[in-house]
Amino acid sequence: MDPIEGRLREALRDDAWRLPADSDLLDRVRVNAAARRRRHRTTAVTAVAVFLLVAGVGGVGYIFRQPVLTTAAGKSESTTAVERARSGAATPSPKDDDAAGAPASTPRPSSTPTPPPTADSRTPSPTPPGKSATPDVATGAVPAKFSPVSLTAASDQNFWVLGESAAGSDRAAVVVTRDGGDRFTALPEFAAPVVRATNKVTTKTVHDLRFAADAKDGWAYGGALWSTHDGGRGWHQVRSVPGLVEQLETANGTAFALVRDGSTWTLWRSPSGEDTWSRVGVDLHAPASLAVTQQVVAVTDRSGNDAFVLTSADGGRTFDQHPTPCKADLAAGRLSATSDSMWLTCPTGTAAEVHVSRDDGASWSPVSSGTPAISGTAAALGARSGRQAVVAVPGKALVVSESDQPAQARVEGLGTPTYAGFTSDRVGYILDVDGRLFRTADGGGTWEPVTVR
Repeated sequence: MDPIEGRLREALRDDAWRLPADSDLLDRVRVNAAARRRRHRTTAVTAVAVFLLVAGVGGVGYIFRQPVLTTAAGKSESTTAVERARSGAATPSPKDDDAAGAPASTPRPSSTPTPPPTADSRTPSPTPPGKSATPDVATGAVPAKFSPVSLTAASDQNFWVLGESAAGSDRAAVVVTRDGGDRFTALPEFAAPVVRATNKVTTKTVHDLRFAADAKDGWAYGGALWSTHDGGRGWHQVRSVPGLVEQLETANGTAFALVRDGSTWTLWRSPSGEDTWSRVGVDLHAPASLAVTQQVVAVTDRSGNDAFVLTSADGGRTFDQHPTPCKADLAAGRLSATSDSMWLTCPTGTAAEVHVSRDDGASWSPVSSGTPAISGTAAALGARSGRQAVVAVPGKALVVSESDQPAQARVEGLGTPTYAGFTSDRVGYILDVDGRLFRTADGGGTWEPVTVR
């Protein structure tokens, strides 16, 4: 019975009216009540149809719910009225939100300081906004007899090490640290033998490692080329680049690879998050070094009596050629770069000279004349800043510059260095041919051994 009809009947039965019931009036009330019930049913059916249409297109946003709030992890913080009634929880109010802080759907500004600028071409640039630099992908303990072969870093605290895990192993092992080397955990191994000497590379081996700034895209190379795009959870071999991948660097969302196929050298590039490699249109003769920063792609090369550097400021589309101080009959020289400088070591026969450029290789200046003789075959150069670099030699590290006398720091236990590099002007690393790893936190003044365990 319609509520209005019922109330009218009760009113007409009330003795206070003392009037006879009007049957015509009641009939009209019944007709109107029936019409109202039909309208209510039609409206309800229409509402259900609209709800199903919305749910089918974009998912359910409202149905006995508060508006859905999405957390940073993508989880809903809303509950239905029925769920709150069952649990005894009160419906949140705007006042409750104020007391608890900003709603979950409103991101809070981060107080984490921005990582310092990249100071070495082997060290990726700072993490782009919205991308994690420390994905939680490490899976286990460091393999027994692990011996470092290559290092790459994303920040002062976060770096990866490629190494041998056992004599004769045909699987590559990668470990990662999030605390500057106090603790390491292992990523999944993959089927590639690790070699230390570059003259032992084959189409199956790897001897070096790079990770991009997002800590998700990484490459193991040194003959073969392997890549990961999930922070090291899975690795697969890239077969689209012909020849032996000798060097690889990455910046600005692009990876560049220096490739040798017999006596032919080529430069290749790919977006960091993909394996779509294409050849770069630059002629190479006998290249020695590749450096990539946010501003420039640079390759040292030599031909005939000329030693030079090829530089590109447009991501490899065009290149300029500039002479370098290196002797073409010896080598084209090794590069290490910061965001505003390039440092170059030039072999002289039994030693090496260091030069710096602050105009993308257009001109070069020698470092301090007080620099002691540096062995050309037993030195590793790491750019520390636009004004200083570190040259690692057996047993010590030299901080060199254009004007100041070089400062020498003893590195106890350091053999023949294979790598020197900095993630900031304070934190840097040296790795030697026997797998001994050292770290500085004061710009190269003191060095401490890092045990990978």
